[in-house]
Amino acid sequence: MSIREARNLIAQLPFSHGAPLRWADLGCGTGTFTHALSGILPANSTIYAFDKSKQVFNAPGIRFFRLDFEKEDLPVPPLSGILMANSLHYVKDPLALIKRLRQQLVPEGLIALVEYNTGISSSWVPFPIPFSKAAQLAAQCGFKHFHLLGTRPSVYHGEGMYAIAFAA
Repeated sequence: MSIREARNLIAQLPFSHGAPLRWADLGCGTGTFTHALSGILPANSTIYAFDKSKQVFNAPGIRFFRLDFEKEDLPVPPLSGILMANSLHYVKDPLALIKRLRQQLVPEGLIALVEYNTGISSSWVPFPIPFSKAAQLAAQCGFKHFHLLGTRPSVYHGEGMYAIAFAA
């Protein structure tokens, strides 16, 4: 997926477009969604990019941390939002993780997910999060506002991909 395609998928994130924001991208990989997010956040925003593997970012406003977000707390100030693009499906207990991550958000903070809309496990998607499960997780963690941001076809899963955001 290109950065432009990723940006289109998350472009409808419901956040204030005024002051700079602080976001985290968990499981950032080489940064496709990190750069996409950077392109839609207000000027002077900060993105903390986390991955188990060393990555290099030379873009202003992006700070990389090598960290296992499933096991370690994020060493950052309260966040405006957290993006998990194709990373939550690697987490065995997504409910526990989202509950913990919610504590790192400002009161009006968002969690955004990009996932495959499948319930079928594979080596690439060991713990699938179909759209219906994402909605359940949001509700179980006390999020009341649930926004479908977009969908797109996927060459890997016939039901495609979706992007959602939820807020308290």
